[in-house]
Amino acid sequence: MAATGRTASFESAALAERVRDAAFVYAVAHADGDSLAAASQLARACDALGTPYQLSLVRSRSSARSRVASVAASDTALAIGVDAGEDAHPLDTDGPHALAAHEVADRLAPESADPALALAGAVSTDWTPQGDVLDAAAVSRRPGVGIPVADLADGLAHSTRLSGPFSGDEGMAGALLTELGLPAELDADAHRRLASRVALDVTDDAPASAADALSRVLRPHVLDDDSFETVEGYADVLDTVARVAPGVGTAFALGRGDRADVLDAWRDAASAAHAALAATELKRYSGLVTVDAGDADPWLVARLARDFHGVEPAALALGDESAALATTDADARRNLAAVVGADHVGGRATLAASTRLTEDLAETVRGEL
Repeated sequence: MAATGRTASFESAALAERVRDAAFVYAVAHADGDSLAAASQLARACDALGTPYQLSLVRSRSSARSRVASVAASDTALAIGVDAGEDAHPLDTDGPHALAAHEVADRLAPESADPALALAGAVSTDWTPQGDVLDAAAVSRRPGVGIPVADLADGLAHSTRLSGPFSGDEGMAGALLTELGLPAELDADAHRRLASRVALDVTDDAPASAADALSRVLRPHVLDDDSFETVEGYADVLDTVARVAPGVGTAFALGRGDRADVLDAWRDAASAAHAALAATELKRYSGLVTVDAGDADPWLVARLARDFHGVEPAALALGDESAALATTDADARRNLAAVVGADHVGGRATLAASTRLTEDLAETVRGEL
């Protein structure tokens, strides 16, 4: 079954034929959950066909083009979520790349297509789950909060899709649960009570954007297997590990990695992101807030700052060697590229990162917004 419920502008049949005829496939994908899920599905299809392949995650256009330049002329290079130049065939789509790749994989080797992975990758872009892929993934919906693990304190403390008093502090999250007096086996009413309390905590004194961000993790979609508790939690983990542990994330998405390793990387990255937000004050400009990301990944920090901390429509997180811009009503990737150069930027319209820092980056980005 093809994955529908998206806006597409690509020819899945043509791309499937290109992959089917390839002697060797080299896939280069941007380091985010959607692109990782997409590339992994195409790699799984290659595996099923017996076609050798290689998959790399990159953070910028220059890195993507450098990787593709090393590919032999007789091999087939694919670019997912990143501009890798004329020598790579792009997975062109107006919607999530993970859904487009699922359609291609379904044409190539239906047994390799993973609708749950496709759904999680798509949800990591804030796409609203819909269409045939929901049926294919065998998901249901329940009240509550979308986290990846059964341990509620662990999930709440380490979610990179929420920011509240419990974020980064498993002990405080546990105290919240104790206060609620939830039963050992959560029923629908218990899930609703938890969701209501979390909603109060993350929207208290928060900008209006917090309600929108919260809506994307409430009433989660539940997977009919034991991989992750919810699709929304799976998406959180995918997007995080694509950034901070690409090797671990790629192995897992290909079906060869260890779930515990992926969750450990997610916890470490989430803890660092929440600690960075707790340790610094946001600086406010007209239309932009900035935050020091410390040793956390700016991609995660910028998104949390935009959704739950900033009172402006854009948030810029500054790390030691990179920066990330999260926006609500401007093209983050284009605006960053205008400041640091397109070769140093990767991401999408609402969330992008730069591998290059410049003097007065905040001032120049603000001028582009």
